[in-house]
Parts: sequence; structure tokens; C-alpha cells
Amino acid sequence: MALARIGLGANLGDAAATLERAFAALEELGDVRARSSLYRSEPWGVTDQPPFLNAAALLETALEPYALLHALKAIEARLGRVATYRWGPRAVDLDILAYGDLRLADPALTLPHARLYERAFALAPLAEVEPAYAAALAALPAAERDGVQRIPVGAARNRRAVNWDDLLGRVRSAAEFCAASGLTRFRLNEGDLCVDVRRSASARAEAAVAPVPEPAAASAPSSNGNANHEPAATVLRAEFVGIVRLSRPAVAAGSALAEDRELAYVESLGIRNPVRSGGPGRVRSVFVGDGEAVEYGQPLFAIEA
Repeated sequence: MALARIGLGANLGDAAATLERAFAALEELGDVRARSSLYRSEPWGVTDQPPFLNAAALLETALEPYALLHALKAIEARLGRVATYRWGPRAVDLDILAYGDLRLADPALTLPHARLYERAFALAPLAEVEPAYAAALAALPAAERDGVQRIPVGAARNRRAVNWDDLLGRVRSAAEFCAASGLTRFRLNEGDLCVDVRRSASARAEAAVAPVPEPAAASAPSSNGNANHEPAATVLRAEFVGIVRLSRPAVAAGSALAEDRELAYVESLGIRNPVRSGGPGRVRSVFVGDGEAVEYGQPLFAIEA
């Protein structure tokens, strides 16, 4: 048996409830000898996202390090984690911070965790359950330590209920306000609720749609005597920042649409936001892949009516 130190984190959906489920799932892998309080911290690496809740657990387990890593990834998937981008938002994150006294340097697994001694959000909960890490926490700059706040017992579980219909309406209104006013970002903070809407102006997004050519003075006749015009296309864009999921069966360029149908949905703030074709037609272009992180205003599909 070995004593593994596990770091837990989440910043999407009901993060506190997800971490409770993660603690329970760790019991399947061994004996949870101790679990920390929850700590709130600002995001690290990519700062333009909601705050995180973090925690730590001491897990006595018979699993070898790589088997434990595989089991933690399976729990993450079960609890709803999907691939995004590095240091991006996540439904849950489970890391092996340390495994006994083992030192390991491998592309798949580094022990102790490569950045453990740089991150107050990992050291603070770990020091609570294993005081030997308190000195490492104290060695960090005060500003970093102060950025990690312990949540009083029960506070994370007794938050006010979120009215998701109301929240979705407010997010849509914020997105429309950004588009109408030319703003690139709108952020609303109310207690533990954070709504962040961004309007993308990235060159990558704009380049995804081919420019519409200026109309020629006269169109060259086709072989049948009719003007050879390519039908106009409507570009469907992301209305939210989130993760796009292609609906099944997934469409491709050239796919015919017999009726209005859902082409994909954007998962944002735990809400499923459908992207519909708007009627029958043909798919001219598909600009995104399944599981891709998208920004507000980013092109998703081009549809010919």
C-alpha cells in the first residue's frame, strides 16, 4: 500500500457538488485517510475563466502510480470532464500530487507533481491534511497565498440555487448587448455566480469564412445558358463561449438537410445550447470539430438555403 496525495479542482457547473462526487469516487480506489476543506482560487495560466474550487485528499491505495493515474482519468470522464485547451475550464481535475516518497520523471507522469511547489491552490489544501507541506506553502509569495481562500464548512454546499432559465436569458441578453454595442467582453459577478461573455475578434475566426466576392458587372453564361452563381450561404456562429459537440449523425460539407435540424450544441456554464440549421438546405462548410473550444461569434457552419 502507498499513500498518494490527490489534488482536486473544478470550475464548471456546481463545482462543490462535483468535488463531493469525486471524493466519493476516490473511495473506490482505496482508503481516503483524510480530505481537506474546499478552497476558492483565481484561475492559473489562463485567467479569463471562472474561479476554481480546489481540495486535496490522502489516499491509501494498492494501485501502482500509472494504474492510479488511469483510474483518476476514468473518474474525470465519468464526472463529465471533456477535453478543452491547456489550463482551460474543466468540470473536474484529479492530479497525483505525490505518491509516497517516489520520484518519477516521465512525459506521462512526474512525481511529485512538476508544479506542486509553485501553486498555492494545490499546497493550501494539501497542507491542511498533511502539515509537512505547510513550510512549502509559507515559502510562496504572500500575494499568491492570499489568493487562495478557505471556504467555511458547509458554505459551498449551501449556496443559493441557480435558476438556469433565468441565467440563460441573462447570458443571451449580455451576448446581444456586446454585439450591438461593439464591446468585446461583459462580465457579471453576483456572490458566487460569475457570468462572463466574450465577443471574439480573432483573425482565426474571421478567416474561417471565405470572403464574399463583389458581384461582377455581367455573369458569364454557363453551358445551359443560365448564370452560374453559387447559392448564398448563412454562417451559423457560436452564441456562447464553450465546447462544441456535433450532433449525431454528424454532418459534413455537402450534406443535405431535409428539414430544420440540430447540427451541434455548445456546452457553456453547464447548459446545452443547440445550434440549428434553421430549415432545409445543404451544408457548404463545417468549421469546427467535435470537442473543440469555441469563442463567441466563431463560425461553426455555413448553410445554403
